[in-house]
Amino acid sequence: MENQESSNPRPGKSQCMHYEGFHASPGRERKRKEVIMVDPLEAKRLAAKQMEEIKAKERYQRRRQIEAINGAWAMIGLTVGLIIEGHTGLSIPSQLEGYVSAVVGIFTK
Repeated sequence: MENQESSNPRPGKSQCMHYEGFHASPGRERKRKEVIMVDPLEAKRLAAKQMEEIKAKERYQRRRQIEAINGAWAMIGLTVGLIIEGHTGLSIPSQLEGYVSAVVGIFTK
């Protein structure tokens, strides 16, 4: 096995060290395999950036789920309010007024 190191012995932040190796197996042609060595600090920075992107995407998906759940509950509440209005004749604001006065009545008695 033969390794050749790139001409730059000390890579900077955005530089990589290239190692080229030739792997031979019996009865086959020699294949050239290139291995890229990244600076550890640069690798950590890239990993942290990727993790931030993943977390941002997860937060966005979670917000969309919360909004969908909130919208579903709002539609259920509106439907219930309309059904009660149909049966009792009380509009939704007067229903809410009755609920608020009942809750306040619990705490003022």
